[in-house]
Amino acid sequence: MSSAQIENQIIQNSKGLPGDMLQEILDFIQFLKFKKAGAITDSVQTARSRFAAETAHLEDEFADYKNVYPREQA
Repeated sequence: MSSAQIENQIIQNSKGLPGDMLQEILDFIQFLKFKKAGAITDSVQTARSRFAAETAHLEDEFADYKNVYPREQA
């Protein structure tokens, strides 16, 4: 099936759907375009990098925690 035929099928099948369902279709189409542009992959990589940096920071922050904040003996 050609792209034009698929577009026509999408239009035909979406006729009569309520507004909230049409919005879902539009959201999905926009997501696919966003994904194709590579933005999803870039965002995930950025998030992973930030998470790794924050994890390293926390590990450094609490490396000597037991010596800095010793527990009192009961």
